[in-house]
Formats: sequence, C-alpha cells, structure tokens
Amino acid sequence: MVTTARTYLDHASATPLDERAREAMLDALDAFGDPLRMHGDGMAARRLLDDARETVAGAIGAQADEIVFTSGGTESVALAIWGGVRPVREIGNRIVTTTVEHPSVGGVLHTLETDGMESDLVRVDEHGHLDLDAFAASVRVPGTLLASVQHANHEVGTIQHVAEAARLSREAGVLFHTDACQTVGRLPVDARALGVDLLSLSAHKFGGPPGVGALFVRRGVPVAAYPCGDDRERRRRSGVENVPGVAGMAAALGARLEDMSDQAARQWALTDRIRGAIAEHVPGARLHGHPSQRMPHLVCFSVPDLDAEILSMALDDRGFGIAAGSNCSGVASEPSSVLEQMGVPSVASFRIGVGAETTDADADRLLATLPDLVAELRAVGSAADAAMARYRSDGPVGDGAR
Repeated sequence: MVTTARTYLDHASATPLDERAREAMLDALDAFGDPLRMHGDGMAARRLLDDARETVAGAIGAQADEIVFTSGGTESVALAIWGGVRPVREIGNRIVTTTVEHPSVGGVLHTLETDGMESDLVRVDEHGHLDLDAFAASVRVPGTLLASVQHANHEVGTIQHVAEAARLSREAGVLFHTDACQTVGRLPVDARALGVDLLSLSAHKFGGPPGVGALFVRRGVPVAAYPCGDDRERRRRSGVENVPGVAGMAAALGARLEDMSDQAARQWALTDRIRGAIAEHVPGARLHGHPSQRMPHLVCFSVPDLDAEILSMALDDRGFGIAAGSNCSGVASEPSSVLEQMGVPSVASFRIGVGAETTDADADRLLATLPDLVAELRAVGSAADAAMARYRSDGPVGDGAR
C-alpha cells in the first residue's frame, strides 16, 4: 500500500504545536494548585501564570496587568464586546463593526441584540478593506459604545487600517476592539502603537495549544466578567485558569518572536509564488484579498464551475490539507459570506495557509498538482452535465422506462 505524504496547508485555521510549547505544557502539568491559593502548590501555579502574562504582554507592547487569559479567540472577542459595553450600557446602545468580521463577532452581537443593542455593519471594498469614511460617520452617531474591526481578515488575509479606525473611535469617545488572532505571532503587533482599547489573540494560530487565548484590556477600561461567576483574572473572567495551556501559549509566542521577521519574509515569498502560479495556470481562477496589504501566510482564491467539496477532497486524497468554502463553518459547500460582502458571486473558494514548517518543495508539489486536478475535475463535471442534459432531453431509456 502506497502512503501519500501529507502537506498541511491550513495554518490560518490552526498550527502544529511548537516543541517549546509542548515542553512548557508538560512541565506545567505538575502545577496543579489553584492559583488563587496562598499555599505552596497554589503559588507555584500562580508563578507560571505571572511569567506567562509577562511574556504575552511583552509580545504585544502591553503591561502584564492588561492581559486576561481566556479559552481562545472566540471567548476573547465575546469578553471584549459583551464585557466592554455592559459597564456603559446606560449611555448608549450601538456597536459598530464590519461586514467581514469573524463569526465570533456576529455571535455576540446577536446575543446583545436580544437585550436591545443595535449594530451597524460597515461595508468593505473589493479587497476587503473597510470604508473608513463610512466607519467614521458611524462611530460618531450618538449612543455608540464600542467598535470592533479585525486586524487582518481570517479568509482573505487583508490587513485593515486598524490604527486609523482606532483613532477615529477615540475621537468619537468610543471604545475600540480589534481581533488580532491572525496577526499576533505572525507580524509585529503593538497594542499601544495601534491605539486600541481591547485586543484578542489565540494560541493555536501561532504554535500554541488549542483552547487558550488572551485579551488585552487597556488600563482604565472597565470590562464586565464574561461569563459571570468567581473573581478570576482581576474580576474579568470566571473559572480556574488553564495553567498548562497558558504556559504553552507563552512559550510558543516567545518562540515565534525569535524569527518572526524571517518567517514573514519567507512565507510572503511562498504565497506570492503560489498566487502567481494560480493566476497563470488555473484558468478562470480569481485571487482575493489585497495584493500587497495582506498577511504573508495566506492565499484565498476561487474557481468557477467547480464544487468546493470535491476539489478539497481530491486534494486531500493527494496529500494536501487546505480549507474550502466558508472557512469558519467547516462546510466546504457553504459559500463565503466574506467574499459575498466583497462583491464576489457564490463560487467555490479555497484558502491556503503556509507556516513555519511549509517548504519550497511543498509549494512545488501543490503547484504541480492543482492545475491538472482542476482541469480533470472540470472535464468530469462537463461530461456529467452533458449526460444530464441528454437525459432530460431524451428521457430515461432501458427496461425500466415507461
């Protein structure tokens, strides 16, 4: 039996666990004490949390007391938005965001709308860039409490002008949150320089374990605990901290900072070559996202007249793991709402995410496979369409025909 070599190209969804993160997690498993307790076992766990908090804070230009540990990016987003508006709920009821945010934003907005909150989704252009004029007008509407704009889009990789959006929000007296899950650990991110009040990040995007993340909360910004319960994380989050997960996240982030610029340059070269080859050798393929103001690790493209699920499965059979369809639903056949908001009709869309482990040879194998595979599947689809057209024209034949 021949085993097909695997080439993982979905680093925008999740990354392999960094070896230093694995070692840190194993060491932290012995720190079983409750970090709130003053006995030796509790204080050992607390020291690990404190060290990790310093590392994460230093990585994004923050202070240690501005870091809240969470169960991942989705909870960090929920805590930022839900927790950010609760303390000021009596002075307004509006939240401003964009039409291309991660579903975690839409989820918490839906919950808040049942409590009388309103949300304004500002449009984007064909590259996925926020219309800053429309955004500026929206945050100035009286009663606006908070604005949330992704640092970089999770499907097309377009980097937003977050510093400018944060400035516009600050001038309007509106809290500003950014979802930086795709950028932290991949590009330099400085919460102070960006001017944001709240910033979400997720460990499994940069070599840390799944199920752990963090929220930056600028000093002086009141955030209500979500969910409610005990008084962990400076009364901003309930539930005992995931000490091994937090230790692993900090170790992975520290490792990424060591070669971030080299990795970004290398991954940019890889994705630039992949983008060029797709445009040249896959007829009808369309690349999405801004051509230059984009994340270095991500390529999003669509192919008309092709079933996303079929191509995804065919690539997987040949050893390539890439994302297809709506990249947060897990359903390849579901169209991307992000692309629809960018004016792209419902087509088969795909996302390639390279990482620290992706080699030039991996890209070579993909580019040697993809064009022929697309042509093959298109030919099969055309033959099937022709057969169906004949069936509809002539009707069924054979012993079972009536």
